[in-house]
Amino acid sequence: MLLIEISHIPPEGLELNAALDPGEIHLEGEESFAFEAGGTLRCRVERGEDQTVHVFGWLGARLGLHCGRCLEPFGFALDQNLDLFYLPHRADQEEEDEVDLSDRDMVVGYYRNNRLDLGEVVREQFFLSLPLRRLCREECRGLCPVCGVNRNVVRCECAEPEPRLAPLKELFGKSSS
Repeated sequence: MLLIEISHIPPEGLELNAALDPGEIHLEGEESFAFEAGGTLRCRVERGEDQTVHVFGWLGARLGLHCGRCLEPFGFALDQNLDLFYLPHRADQEEEDEVDLSDRDMVVGYYRNNRLDLGEVVREQFFLSLPLRRLCREECRGLCPVCGVNRNVVRCECAEPEPRLAPLKELFGKSSS
């Protein structure tokens, strides 16, 4: 359902309201997040005269992440407007180790074999929307570096500082005397 034949897009465009399935958005074996059931893609797909394809609409989903401080799982809500442009992949666009990207390449995607895989588009949007700092909440206290308890749940009584910070303790200890 998410694989669109470009030639089958009618002149007035194509409305799509799809429940997202992990298989259709190519998430088998994905370890950086978990896709939670209930995601939706609502969009309009229009074909231009110059073989461009314009996809615009809304993507909503819930992803399961792990906190970077306390390692506990938490949900991340994705609620994003889409406004994407695609062109046919040209044979002269060979894969290379280093490629110079033009400004157009930064805002335009490419489709192959007269097909646009909206599942791949959704997967790409998932990765682009992930936060750099994955925190269950901003004030997360994380794990104790000495005993390893989750300091959000248990008050840690460890008095020993982390070994990497010992030189700072010595430095500050000397300046106070």
